[in-house]
Amino acid sequence: MQPPWTLSASSEHNSGMQDFTDLTYTSIPQHTDSTEACIKGDSFDLEQMQTQITIDLHTQLTLL
Repeated sequence: MQPPWTLSASSEHNSGMQDFTDLTYTSIPQHTDSTEACIKGDSFDLEQMQTQITIDLHTQLTLL
């Protein structure tokens, strides 16, 4: 578990540390691609769940 003070680091703090250490942190293309793939996968999963919930709700209402 991370110490609580590291969880609240702001973008200004991160930028300041990069300037102080003369290091720059960037995302590699593979990470960016995987993030986009995750977003697309999450969207697909959400659509599937919504469809299944709609079908289940319709089925339950029909049985009443």
